[in-house]
Amino acid sequence: MRRETERDTGCAMRDAALPLPTRIARVLRRIIAAPDYDAYLDHCRVAGHEPRLSEREYVAEFFEAKGKGVRCC
Repeated sequence: MRRETERDTGCAMRDAALPLPTRIARVLRRIIAAPDYDAYLDHCRVAGHEPRLSEREYVAEFFEAKGKGVRCC
């Protein structure tokens, strides 16, 4: 089953409209696998619903979920 990527769903076009420092910060967060609350808020806005998590709750849930996966090492 094919999974859509951010580029397939149009996220790349939205990112292009952001200022360069913001785009660089998003790329760095993706590289180091850090939580990106602003991207979460953008997702909620595009999806048409209110964010259900505060920034603190989002970060806590991100790191909680990050440790619960299959690891090879």
